[in-house]
Amino acid sequence: LMRLSRYFRKEKNYSMSLLIEFGVKTLLRFSDLSRIKWVDVLGKDVLILNEKKTNKRREITIGRSLRESIENTYNELKNPNKEELLFRYTLQHTNLLLKEGGKNERIKNKHISTHSLRKSGSRFIWENNGHSDEYLIKLSSILNHSSTSITRRYLGISKEEIKDIYQSFDELM
Repeated sequence: LMRLSRYFRKEKNYSMSLLIEFGVKTLLRFSDLSRIKWVDVLGKDVLILNEKKTNKRREITIGRSLRESIENTYNELKNPNKEELLFRYTLQHTNLLLKEGGKNERIKNKHISTHSLRKSGSRFIWENNGHSDEYLIKLSSILNHSSTSITRRYLGISKEEIKDIYQSFDELM
C-alpha cells in the first residue's frame, strides 16, 4: 500500500497519500483517522485520542518518517488552518479513490478499502518481527482485540499456517 501512497503523491493528491501512510503506520480505523485535525499532529511526537468504536484512550507514537510526511503534506497544501481535519473525505469516497488508485497501479487486491490500511500495517509488523507470538500479543493489544486468536484470524495466520503445512510435504517427501 505504500506504493499506492507514492502514486497519490505523484498525482499531487497529498491528502490521500498521507491518509494511506497514516493508516498503515498508526493502525487506526477510518472512523478515527477522519476525526484528526492538523493541530493534533503537527510538530507532535504523540497522537492522543479516544477510539470511536471502543471509546478507549490511545496514545500513538508518531515516528520520524510519519512526522516528516505530515509536515511535508501540510506545506504542500499551503498550510491549511490547523483546526481543519487532515482528511476531508467520506468513507465511500476514500474507498473509491483507493480502488481507482489500486487499479491504476495494477495492485492485485480487488478488495482494497480503508480497512486494508489497518490490516496491512498489522501484517507488516507481524511479518517483520519473525511471526512471533510476542508481536501477536502486542498487535492484539494495539488493535483492541479481545484475544490473540481473533488477531490470528484477522491477520489470516491460520490459513497461512495450514498452507505451509501442506507445502511442507514438498520438502519432506
